[in-house]
Parts: sequence; structure tokens; C-alpha cells
Amino acid sequence: MSLSPEKNRRSFLMKMGASAAALSLPWQMKQAQAAQVTPGSNWQMPGNWVPLPQTQFVPNLTTWLNAHPNVRDAIKWENTAGNVIPYASWGRSQAALNTAYINAYRGFATGLPKIPTNLMPSSDFHTIISSSEAWDLYIAHIAHSLAVEIRGDLPWSITTMPANELAILFHSHQFFAWRADLGGYEFNGQYGGGYTTLAPPDYMYGFLQANAIPNYSKIPAGQTNTTILYDAKARAISRLLSWCGDKLSHFQGWTDNANLYLHWQYYGCPPVARVLEGTINPNFSPTLRHWTAGCFGTTALLRALARTMNIAIEIKYVSPVAHTVPYIPAIDAWLSHGDDPYNSMGDYSEDNVGTALSYPKSLLLISTATKDALFGPAVPDAQKLNNVGRRTLELAIAYIPLGLLRAYTLDLIQGKTHANGRVAELFAKGYTVAQLEAVNLWGKMDGKIALLGGPQVVIALDDEAALEKES
Repeated sequence: MSLSPEKNRRSFLMKMGASAAALSLPWQMKQAQAAQVTPGSNWQMPGNWVPLPQTQFVPNLTTWLNAHPNVRDAIKWENTAGNVIPYASWGRSQAALNTAYINAYRGFATGLPKIPTNLMPSSDFHTIISSSEAWDLYIAHIAHSLAVEIRGDLPWSITTMPANELAILFHSHQFFAWRADLGGYEFNGQYGGGYTTLAPPDYMYGFLQANAIPNYSKIPAGQTNTTILYDAKARAISRLLSWCGDKLSHFQGWTDNANLYLHWQYYGCPPVARVLEGTINPNFSPTLRHWTAGCFGTTALLRALARTMNIAIEIKYVSPVAHTVPYIPAIDAWLSHGDDPYNSMGDYSEDNVGTALSYPKSLLLISTATKDALFGPAVPDAQKLNNVGRRTLELAIAYIPLGLLRAYTLDLIQGKTHANGRVAELFAKGYTVAQLEAVNLWGKMDGKIALLGGPQVVIALDDEAALEKES
């Protein structure tokens, strides 16, 4: 009789002398080949969640909007004349939103394509969609946000959201911008919602629901306690960052069209759908990866996904060092770099490798005060550059996660010293070797590796975890 995958793994690790602690770590079978990928294991594929059709009475949208004028007045569309039109002046176009809202409330799919057509595929710097496709995508998002709110899906509410956050959810400029010179609406970092090509909201919300991201703690809808709501949003963002750590891989090269196509099979800003589902870059690897366009692409991805659960994310730039970070105003939370979730020393989440080899991804979030200490006007430019990603270094020292242990085991195998090893290189922007020795970093790593059963066990565990990025 053949052994189960779990028993095979235990047998393999026992032969290498793995400790009881290593054998007790949570593990799930991973699939490395793109052709083998199926939904439903650990982090699920997007788009496979659909709410039960709501056949009961649908609350009247006009009545609700009139009762919440702050939300109503945040709904603004830039037309092809370049004029920004508030909802109250839409006239007959209000009917389009009402129909989309009723369908969204009842759980009907939008039927929109997962990836809009780029009207300028030959350009290295423009992702332009038609006015009709932009309108349909915008209306679908507005209808979705209103339906999620009025249906009571989430514990938090948009009705008390400040104007700057409502604008991210409801102003078309926060999605894309009309370009008369290019004949369409443009996605990119300067115009619209960042360096990503949006997918329909029901598709993205389906991904979030399939992975228990919006309401992981099952907090009742309509919760009013401020502390609980803060924690609920922080946990939702943390779960999203966990998925990013387990799945995302930083793209190779730059944003010329040929390279974009190699990664996402699309001439234009990386499509959300292609990032979530994964693609194969044949110049890099024959296996599937969830490629992301670095800090600017990841920040835009987080913004697009969070918007569908009515959480606003602002795209911020660390000037003048050319890095991008997300800011979540509702919880006063930043990342020290848009690449932090998949930093090589701490990318894997507790879902993937267990608590002993990871840390809660909510700890990646820093306050405005901390951000200002890292990137404020009084900080020299050279130090700002060194502070990019600083939080991941602090957490690696505190938690000794699997990615850091893997770097150290390679140093051991290659006979590196503290001064010339990969570990020192990873910390070089933030800590000297003397500072790391002062906090006994190498001693802590030696102790944890011994507890796990030795360097070869660490490598085996890291290899297993790495397969998650290929599924």
C-alpha cells in the first residue's frame, strides 16, 4: 500500500533527523505544475464564489442614496468631454446604475470580461480602454459597493466614511482618466487607480470571499464598535497580505510591452485577473507564478481588491527614491515598501508554514508616525532609500521566519562568515554585522535550526512552501 503524501513527507523528514517540532508543523500538499492546478486547496483560485441569489425585496437605491447624501455626492463620472458629472446630474444614466445595483444585490454576475481590451497594445506606456467598456466597468464597481453595503455583507459601513475614502470607491478618476488625445480611458500610475488593469468587481470579490478575507473573524454586519471595526479591517488587510506573501513573485525586468506580455500575456498594465490566476513566463520558468509588477503593481493590486470590500487604499510614493507604498487611512496603516508582503525573509504566511516559521502579517503595517520617521522631510534621501522595506528587517530579527533561516542555511553550507554571508547582505541597508551580533541573531537562528532538525530540514520545508507560489 502506498503512503499518503503527508506520511511520505514525515518519513522523508524523519530520515533526515527532523525533530518532533518540525514534524508537527502544519503542511498541505502543494502542486508545482500549472497544468495540475485546481481550485480549493489552501488559498483558492478567484472567481469561484457567488452569493446566493437574493430574491427578496431589493431596497430602493434612490431612497437609500438620498438618505446618505455623502455617499451619493461622492459618485462622479468623467465624461468624454472631460467634464466630471456628479450622480445628481446624470439624468437617464441613473437608470444604468440602478439596474446594475439590483443585479449586484441579487448576486447576479456582471458578465463583463475579466480583462478589458487595450486599444493601444503597441504602446509601451499606455493602457487605454474604450469609453463603453470603461463605463460598464465603473458602473459595475459602483453598483457592487452599494450592494455590498446595503445588503449588509460587511461589519463596516461606507455611510460614515470620510470624503477622501469615498472618492477612492466612487470617483471615476480613481479608476482611470479620460484621455481625449488617446481616444479612451487610461489605466496607469498617473491616471486612475494605479499600475494595474482592473477586473470586474464580482470576480475580485469572489476571490476575496473564497479566501475568507473580508470577514475572516465572522463579525456581524453592521457592527458599530470602533475598536472592533478597526481590528476587522486590519485583519482583512492582513489576510490579503498573507495571500500576497504566499503567492506573489516580483516580476523580472521592466515595463516595456514585450516584457509585460512575457509575464501576463497582455500588452498593458498587469491585469488583476492574470495576477490572481497566475501565468507562465517562459523566459524564467516553465511553472506558473503569480507575477506582480513590483511595489507599484502590488500597491495598485491591493487597492483594486480592497475597493471591492469597501476599504479605501491610497497610493503613495516615497519621494525621491521612486518606491510605492499603500496607505489605508481607515486604520492609519502603511507598508514600509509595496514589496514587503513577499520579502524573501518573511513572505510565507501562517497558513502556509505555521506560526513557528512566520508572523502575523498585520505586523507589516506601520502607523503614520512611524512612516514619517522613516520617510519624512527631515530624513536624508540616502537614509530614506535604506529605510525602504525596513519593517521586514525588524520582523525578521524578532521572529526568525523560514525565509531568513533558508538564507542562513545556505551560508552554512557554503562556509560563509557572518560578515560575508547572505544574511549580512539582506540586512545591510538597516543593520551592521556588529548590531546583528549584539542581538544574537546568529545564535537565535542556530537554536531554531537545531529545534527543527538541522539545515537540510529547513531547506526541505522552504522548498515545500515555495511550491505554493507555483500553484
